[in-house]
Amino acid sequence: MLHLVLTCLLLSIACGLSMRRFLLPYFPGGDLGEKSAPVTIVASAVFLATLAFTVSDQDLWAKSVIVMIGLLLAAMFDDGRPKLTIALSALSLAAYLGLRSIN
Repeated sequence: MLHLVLTCLLLSIACGLSMRRFLLPYFPGGDLGEKSAPVTIVASAVFLATLAFTVSDQDLWAKSVIVMIGLLLAAMFDDGRPKLTIALSALSLAAYLGLRSIN
């Protein structure tokens, strides 16, 4: 049970912290997306990988919990330090992949 809670938490963190930057190119916002394109590319990769692992590895209730916590985290954290948030997101995805290989 602890393993399931930990994996859900790691996927939620990865999803929530990369969601804002992933959605940035789809909203009108000026040159912000162009100035930080490498960060946006990494965030997109992390977000899409997180969604793929969520859909393929988790139960239905866990999918909804992961997405809801991810939306909550995306709403709570601003995009003031995008490199830090994307680095934390990538680290939590890497930790999830490490735990996934254990079981």
